[in-house]
Amino acid sequence: MSNKPACLRASKARPGRLNFEVVECRDLRLSIERDGLPNCLLDALAALKHGEVRNANAILDEKAIEQVSSIQPEELFLDAAFVLATILSRVGRYSQAEEWFLRFLEKRPEPVAYVMLAEMVVSQGRLWDGVKYVKKALEIAPENLRLQAILAGYLIKAGSCEDGVAILQWVSDSIKDRIVHSKLLWHLHQLQNLDPQYVYDQHRLWASRYAPTSVARTDHDNDPDPDRRLRIGYISPDFYGHSVAYFFESLLDGHDRAQVELIGYGNVARQDDVTERFKAKFDVYRNIRPLSDQDVFRLISEDKIDILVDLAGHTTDNRLFVLSRRPAPIQVSFLGYPDTTGLEQVDYRFTDQWADLPDAQRFYTERLIRLPSGFICYRPPEFAPPVRQLPALTNGFVTFCSFNNNQKINPTVMDIWAAILRSVPDSRLLLKFPCGDDPVVARFYIKGLASRGVDPSRVTVLGRLPVIQHLDLYNQADIGLDTFPYHGTTTTCEALWMGVPVISLIGSHHVSRVGLSILSRVGLEAFASTSVKEYIAKAVALAKQTTQLAAIRQGLRKAMARSRLCDYKAYSRDVEAAYRQMWQDWCKARTGTKAMQEVPV
Repeated sequence: MSNKPACLRASKARPGRLNFEVVECRDLRLSIERDGLPNCLLDALAALKHGEVRNANAILDEKAIEQVSSIQPEELFLDAAFVLATILSRVGRYSQAEEWFLRFLEKRPEPVAYVMLAEMVVSQGRLWDGVKYVKKALEIAPENLRLQAILAGYLIKAGSCEDGVAILQWVSDSIKDRIVHSKLLWHLHQLQNLDPQYVYDQHRLWASRYAPTSVARTDHDNDPDPDRRLRIGYISPDFYGHSVAYFFESLLDGHDRAQVELIGYGNVARQDDVTERFKAKFDVYRNIRPLSDQDVFRLISEDKIDILVDLAGHTTDNRLFVLSRRPAPIQVSFLGYPDTTGLEQVDYRFTDQWADLPDAQRFYTERLIRLPSGFICYRPPEFAPPVRQLPALTNGFVTFCSFNNNQKINPTVMDIWAAILRSVPDSRLLLKFPCGDDPVVARFYIKGLASRGVDPSRVTVLGRLPVIQHLDLYNQADIGLDTFPYHGTTTTCEALWMGVPVISLIGSHHVSRVGLSILSRVGLEAFASTSVKEYIAKAVALAKQTTQLAAIRQGLRKAMARSRLCDYKAYSRDVEAAYRQMWQDWCKARTGTKAMQEVPV
């Protein structure tokens, strides 16, 4: 067991158990069902189990709420209150959900209820309320390390990445939990001193612990015709209004249906309009949310998928355990996760000439395939507001911005941003991230920059906004500042589409080269920097060139629209060509093996 992190050495925490099946809703009905529980709750749970949020919401009308309120005796009422609070939180009725969670907790203080309440309020940007609720859970179950893992995630969201990762590392080594370990892998990329070898070793450790090659299927009998139409399966939890879906949809639309048949495997917790749109675009769409890993493995195997493409990696609600069993003869990972899966059972990963260094293969179990048009294709939102005049021309000062998640804003980033602001008199910094509405979190960054010589009046921190308002906020900014080592992806694309050039600091790992990939494909590679000194110099120099900035702003959207970054047809051709080569290589290997087996002894 690893040593306890310094930030936890006063704690008495030891390995323990928390029933995460309850939190996941997937097995919630089995965990709490009792005689007398209203059918409306059971029906709503069944809808949630399939990701049918709208149906679940419709079931819980005023009459259903009244029915729950009148349940007797108290023990049954409390069971019903817990279920009702859970469902209300999943369908987005947050104030009602909080009321019912608190009614339940007043009589029955269960750690799992505190966790669910914490997750809900944090999703609304109320980070420190979430911390408060998890700490209450820890008061009840101080030996539960999974609670420590949840708290670690909140510490990372609050800006204490080093401490949070140290706790996750300790918990992962102590209880050998694959979900906690995946969470650790994701957050390793946010460390300011990112070590590619250590990150790779941790991914391989995950695979050796939870996904050994011995569990993989090897008897695939797909028709080895190298030129036939291919059955491509895409598996993801993000077929809804998620950034992954926006990048993926351009590929979905660009595929040549004469060459490929598309089967979607959606592990979507909250289906929405995007989900419904995707269902219509796949040739076949299967909702795998309620299915076990074994059932999903069996389903994909029976579907005779030729190439299975994972879009999630180690992110939330992934089904990597399914891929570890290799339901398809060829397996690919890309888009939703910025690193290797660590699984030898995943054969390929898409990248490009910019996003990974020439010698990067040693940090991937997958074979890197460099797509000529780039590893992602951006589809600009049709509803994006128009690009307005450069704000510096009317404000009389330059506004820098970063709308990246604050988990990417480490102390070194603040050091360098402060240096830029000190070098550009009267300039401002506009930050926006999900927890920006939490005053404690906002003060953390404002005070952090103040301690580095930046007057608090020059820094604005904002939280969640509706998407159109979010995009329109770029009309208040002149220059984007990328985070590092973990770059922005969606945020960089959105900034460019809104006419805001982005200064990016390039490193050696994929997460610190995405900016180079994006900027190079829209003709702005000059804004990619290879050193801190150059990053600062470029930001300061550009701030003094308002005429150039104004010209870039007015022409950037048109240039981007015709660039490789937005050419979904070329991108789709590149992806399909890669799939065809993978398939032909497999067919060649299979027919060669079969011929050897048939040679008489």
